[in-house]
Amino acid sequence: MTFADYGISVPSYATSQAKVICPKCSPNRQKKRDTCLSVNITDGVWNCHHCGWKGGLKNDKSTINSTSYENTYENINNTVFKDPEVNKSELPSKVVEWFKGRGISEKVLIDEKIGYSRMGLSQGGWIEFPYIKDSNVVNIKYRSGDKGFRQTSQKNGAEKCFYRYDCLEDNAEYIICEGEMDALSLVEAGYDNVISVPDGAPSPNSKPSDLKFSYLKSAEKFLMDAKKIILAVDNDSAGEKLQSELSRRIGRERCYMVKYPDGCKDMNDVLIKHSIDGVKDCIENVKPYPIKGILSISDVWDSTLKLLDSPEDKGLTSGWSCLDDHYRVSKGETTVVTGVPNMGKSEWIDALMVNMIQHHLWNFAIFSAENRPVHYHLLKLMGKIAEKPFSGEDRMDSKTAERTLNLIKDNVIFLGLQEDDVTVDSILEQARVLNYRYGINGLIIDPWNTVEHNFSGSETETNYISKMLSKISAFAKRYEVHIWIVAHPKKMEVNTKGKITVPTLYDISGSANWYNKIDNGIIIHRHKDDMHDRVGVYSAKIRHQHKNGVPGLVNLKYNTTTGRYTEHERQPNEREISDGFTGEFMWD
Repeated sequence: MTFADYGISVPSYATSQAKVICPKCSPNRQKKRDTCLSVNITDGVWNCHHCGWKGGLKNDKSTINSTSYENTYENINNTVFKDPEVNKSELPSKVVEWFKGRGISEKVLIDEKIGYSRMGLSQGGWIEFPYIKDSNVVNIKYRSGDKGFRQTSQKNGAEKCFYRYDCLEDNAEYIICEGEMDALSLVEAGYDNVISVPDGAPSPNSKPSDLKFSYLKSAEKFLMDAKKIILAVDNDSAGEKLQSELSRRIGRERCYMVKYPDGCKDMNDVLIKHSIDGVKDCIENVKPYPIKGILSISDVWDSTLKLLDSPEDKGLTSGWSCLDDHYRVSKGETTVVTGVPNMGKSEWIDALMVNMIQHHLWNFAIFSAENRPVHYHLLKLMGKIAEKPFSGEDRMDSKTAERTLNLIKDNVIFLGLQEDDVTVDSILEQARVLNYRYGINGLIIDPWNTVEHNFSGSETETNYISKMLSKISAFAKRYEVHIWIVAHPKKMEVNTKGKITVPTLYDISGSANWYNKIDNGIIIHRHKDDMHDRVGVYSAKIRHQHKNGVPGLVNLKYNTTTGRYTEHERQPNEREISDGFTGEFMWD
């Protein structure tokens, strides 16, 4: 039996626990969207906090006395989960006065159900900010007098979600803050469509993790369709990091930025120093988030002047130092990879992906139609990570396999698996959702010819490819995702030495736009003889050479056992480099 057999719809992204609509009572309630059913996915049990329905996949518990399980459910380890409760007693006058000093009235405190706990009296007690979702308190954020913070433990049933989640119900425009005090400041100024992230901003140099941004998942149905989102985060480096990641996942074309008055770090500062009118001025004068390719001079004024003192950073290393001078990976760009069949294009792309995960902790979405079923593809990736084969006498042991699979689990997700006809539009739509949920950094389409291409008889293939590559490039820029496309060339001729001619980017089947439209072009060609087995990697086009290198050729060594690529001891000589990647001199 599965949850679906009982009418329970568990989100695909949920791994251990979830709160969902109850199929027993929700259809007949006024609050039909109330997620009142708590589900423990790990143990296969559930309990409805409204009607008391409970049960399990292994044993039907629907006959258990509901009075002993009110607002709780048990798993097989006898761990009891309970919704947190906010202290509903009257706030002490010192707490009311403290908020008043921050510009926030007692009315707002009452309306927002702010509580107070005397736990930890050495710190003067704790202010309680209840996180209310679908009319239920699902978490509580505590703040002490000396600015200490803590939350209800997720082990005790607490849920990660936006503060003031319930204001998302019917609004098409939202304001996202970095903290509860900023959200209350905006409520004080008359704005109700205000939410706050639960954990503040990530540190400036950290990688935004799925756990840190897990609160986005429950708000997906609202934020993905919102018409306008104002990002009112802190005016510091951590706030800039939060603003960048939120706008990247949500879609920058719908995001707006707040500019604070001089001397103000956040909305509460504005309220204290400039009153409600100052807060309103900030919201009424927001600026659209700048999108690459759609800029006014004022959008890039500060960043342009900043480049005088700190030039733009180079792209990220691909993991092969010998390739750094000729190809680096930058966000928001496209790369096409080509080469004649059986030269290792897909193997190289997989190895590059593994390098980007290991060196930079990138997250990837993959459409790889020729690498199915997926578990075989996973075994190949595991071999590259563990540097061990998955078969034979020297194959990886189970502990190594589990360790490498855990790494892949956290950084790789496959798409296009449930569709008969996968199109460019369906790939980009799935990637858009995955970017919102998991913050993907890379998207791989391998190969192009397995995508369903629907163009009318009146549209030439050249025009179609131009249109699709423009769409892909726009997606890459908008969401700062690097997109790799593996594209096969036309059938190549045999050269004067009896070898297949190495293709150029203009030889890719369909259109010369493969050279014109993409940012970077890589050609893979493997040569094997009695003395050498080397793979030529030629960066034939680099659009932004100041940060990603100049076109050039390097040799890598391919390990047929593990699938890994390493630097070859024999690199191209001056004649090969000067003559280019023609296939005539490369293999002398």
